[in-house]
Amino acid sequence: MSVKKSLCVILLPASILLLLPVHLAYRNHVQLDTLAPRSELVITPSKDQVAAFEVLNREFQSPYDADGCYNVTPDFVAAHSDYTIFKYEKSHKTFLLYDGQVYGLGEDWAMSDISSVALADLNKDGKYELYFTFLWGSGLPRSQVGYFNPANKKVTVFDQPVYISDLMLTMTEGGVLCVNTVTSDYYDKTSYVDYVVRAKELVGTITLEMNHITARFDQTILEQKPDLIRSMENMDTGQKILYQIKRFLYKLGINIYE
Repeated sequence: MSVKKSLCVILLPASILLLLPVHLAYRNHVQLDTLAPRSELVITPSKDQVAAFEVLNREFQSPYDADGCYNVTPDFVAAHSDYTIFKYEKSHKTFLLYDGQVYGLGEDWAMSDISSVALADLNKDGKYELYFTFLWGSGLPRSQVGYFNPANKKVTVFDQPVYISDLMLTMTEGGVLCVNTVTSDYYDKTSYVDYVVRAKELVGTITLEMNHITARFDQTILEQKPDLIRSMENMDTGQKILYQIKRFLYKLGINIYE
């Protein structure tokens, strides 16, 4: 037997033994059932854990006086995960408390208003990701969907803005995570921490495709854009760079729009 064949005979069983625990560990992960409203989500504020959270979140400085902070974690999220969600009533800033760390939800550089949340284990690792919808922007508000992945403790926002409506996460009887527009009564709310949001038109789904969590939206919905947005998309390279610089400065607290 040649030296090459001898090495193959020795290394192949060793490789199988090394990979077997990884394979078994993956098989032992049971995908968790998606948890989301079927058509309606009720957000009820409380002061539970708020004092302790504000100690952890002391770096945040609201631009509003007496900006009350509330625990707005829905019951199904509190009962099935270690996520706790806090929201400031005036600034609409929303934060996630997980494993002793604070994470911002939504866009950092502009006012973001979280409208709904859901739990799903789309990457099938046996841990719930926290999915959320939010509205942001000054003058030209747009709605987007994002999620927090506990595996890498990162927030990801899908780059597919919807301009015609706020968005809400729902689920089908089969457990598919869906994205819907909201009914008009959502805009009659008098509080941003105490409200009811109801689903209207189905506009997208969030699934796992080729090992990547992916949002798929109805293209006709995405194409409904204000004229100003269309003009921004047609900006030349210099204008786009200037826009990015302005956005970066805003994140640093330098508001050149005033």
